[in-house]
Amino acid sequence: MAKVTQLNGQIGARIDGLNFATGLDASDYALVAQTLAEHHTVCLAAKDMSPEQHLALARCFGEPEHHDFFNNLGPGLEYVTVLDSLKGDRADMWHTDEQYLSKPPAFTFTHAKVLPDFGGDTAFISLCAAFESLSPRMQVYLDGLHALHDYAKIAEVSRQYGLGDHEAVGAAFASGKHASHPLVRCHESSGRKAIFVSPTYTRFIEGLPPAESATVLAFLFQHLMRPEFQYRHRWQEGDLMIWDNRCILHYAVNDYDAPRRMHRISVMV
Repeated sequence: MAKVTQLNGQIGARIDGLNFATGLDASDYALVAQTLAEHHTVCLAAKDMSPEQHLALARCFGEPEHHDFFNNLGPGLEYVTVLDSLKGDRADMWHTDEQYLSKPPAFTFTHAKVLPDFGGDTAFISLCAAFESLSPRMQVYLDGLHALHDYAKIAEVSRQYGLGDHEAVGAAFASGKHASHPLVRCHESSGRKAIFVSPTYTRFIEGLPPAESATVLAFLFQHLMRPEFQYRHRWQEGDLMIWDNRCILHYAVNDYDAPRRMHRISVMV
């Protein structure tokens, strides 16, 4: 019998007892969907889950996305990307996956395959809880605005850390990967509103003078960091973390010096 345990006051739940050895059925899929709709970030105890089952579960939520810039498991499993710390796959910044696309992926499914003895947690922020804690006047002010999100912004930050050069920044601009999204989005399943910004990709708020845009974004980025909006997941081998990319920021904590390998699938809806 599957059991759901809430992990945090705002986001996060864990499901134990799903039998991947015998395979999941329609009721199992429905339980995962219901728990994710309510808690926005869900951990499944999935040590026995195969890559094929990983892909089958992800397909229940949308169309898998093929990533050109990550390694994958090969023919038939090309949607299962491999994130390997030994190859530099570390995402230690607060972000929403591919926020710079006109249609970012809706859900992410990450399966822990190899973990360091300590460290390597992933932290999450509820963008719904962050919006709901704003004053009513600020909520009204933000609702209806749009923000521009730009892939090149992360290239600029990487350059500052000595991890890239001017050519890489120029290539990021030339890629044309930028998109405008409502600053406040309504979550489709729950109807709750969420602040859709991130320090990593959000460039500016459209229609505002530069100084006003920068001031509002600086406030929002600081506001998002309040601990009560956050859940930090300490991985166990075989954990499958699923999160709703439309209302969650995440951060892969880079505090380890050992192999860390994950299998990840993103889906579009």
